[in-house]
Amino acid sequence: MCDSGDFGQLRATVGNFDLGGGQTNVIPHEAILTIDLRNPADDLMTAAEQHLASYADQLAAQHGVQVAWERMAKTGVVPFHPGIRDLLGATADDLGLPYVRVMSGAGHDAQEISAICPTATVFVAGENGGISHSPREYSTPDACANGTDVLANAILRLADQS
Repeated sequence: MCDSGDFGQLRATVGNFDLGGGQTNVIPHEAILTIDLRNPADDLMTAAEQHLASYADQLAAQHGVQVAWERMAKTGVVPFHPGIRDLLGATADDLGLPYVRVMSGAGHDAQEISAICPTATVFVAGENGGISHSPREYSTPDACANGTDVLANAILRLADQS
């Protein structure tokens, strides 16, 4: 689904996958998994959820098993403030630091704070292909320092604007 392009910039993670009651030669009686979907477009997120549910229902019918769903949470898109995003980019440019604009969809503090003030997030470059939310996630001390420099200088610029 993520690679199809049918659902925009959809990202998905299976965070838990538990096969209950299995043994070396015994088929487990259940499988429980969590799926975290993220998308910067609410309509495409809804379409992805519907597609996933339909696919699971098809698999259940095809294999004679039962499927049950429980939504644990759903949050609408909270876009970052374009002016703050631009300020962070300009700050990185002035410091001579490369950057990319990324789609996060993550529920960081900025998501909550954006309800009361303009907000954006500085993500620090990661090793291992930028993998996150994994034991392989790692950012070098230099990358962390670069992120801190961008944030600190952006805050100083914002303070000068007031």
